[in-house]
Amino acid sequence: MNNIISSPSIKLDSKDKKILELLSQDARMSISEISKKSKIQRDSVAYRINKLEKLNVIKFYTTILNPSALGFPIYSYVHIKLHNLDESLEKQFVAFLVANPQVTYVVKISGEWDYDITIAAKDLGNFDDVLKEIRYKFSKIIQNYSSDLILQEYKFDYLIDLLNVKI
Repeated sequence: MNNIISSPSIKLDSKDKKILELLSQDARMSISEISKKSKIQRDSVAYRINKLEKLNVIKFYTTILNPSALGFPIYSYVHIKLHNLDESLEKQFVAFLVANPQVTYVVKISGEWDYDITIAAKDLGNFDDVLKEIRYKFSKIIQNYSSDLILQEYKFDYLIDLLNVKI
């Protein structure tokens, strides 16, 4: 599991940031095309991408699917508060969520809720079935839950905008 809190910060220069910006627009972009668009030598682009992968700045290359186009128009966040918890039950809970293909996102959080998950469903009945299965299987530890249906997505950028933020 990824421990975000203790991750060291990596210093990126303007060339690294430009390469990352181009890859965030199209992860399939060739090294030659990145070199042309960034005006950075091809060998340097290849070296820098390899370095960024080894430093875990680039964790993976992925395709972002449109759930609606695949027959899952219901896409909802579910916030879950747990109680009566022990380490074994929590591991079972997380393993169950991770194994469920309709649960597309699982994170442990701080604050009012303990976990946030995202469920992709074919319709509201299917969403209700998935949520009921989770609630019934873990009724001894789920104290409360709340869900938010995603109506419109306005931004999804995998943090690329943070590269130019001065903090």
